[in-house]
Amino acid sequence: MADRPLRFRTQPSVTSTASPEAIYDLIADLGNHLVWSGERAEDEGFKMLSLEAPEGTATVGTTFTSSGTAGKGTFHDRSVVTEASRPHVFVIETDASMERKSAETWEAHFTHRYDIRHEGDGSRIVYTETVERVNYVPYWLKPGIRTIFRPWVNRADRKQLRNLARLAEERSTDGSAARADD
Repeated sequence: MADRPLRFRTQPSVTSTASPEAIYDLIADLGNHLVWSGERAEDEGFKMLSLEAPEGTATVGTTFTSSGTAGKGTFHDRSVVTEASRPHVFVIETDASMERKSAETWEAHFTHRYDIRHEGDGSRIVYTETVERVNYVPYWLKPGIRTIFRPWVNRADRKQLRNLARLAEERSTDGSAARADD
């Protein structure tokens, strides 16, 4: 059980030519996560593999499950939408269990927050990922190491956000490319 407080947070962002409504609608239709975070993932070691969710737009209280790869482990998630304010905020709370090859199963509670706002002729997507609680602190989240690990997580998450932005742009009329912010 993930009951040890941790509060490890990352916050990458990207810009997109798609509207906040287009971005939000893509996030809120949970099946799309399997496309931008799974099928289009650049790294086979960091991607979603399966997703079981109701069809259509998720609202507060919608639950779903997913699995995927993360480094040398396989994760299994149970999630619930806790905030859905079109077109600006979408929040998911996740209880994750990651089977690791060289250590005990790691359990964690995550908050995934997407803030979408108008910027120029498009949008800025800010993704805040917070590891709230864990059953134990793995080596990569220990003080000292986490300062090295945080930029890696930001890069990996930014790649997924670029995929989200591109997919929204493809489904919009302009089809422009996403721009990452460093």
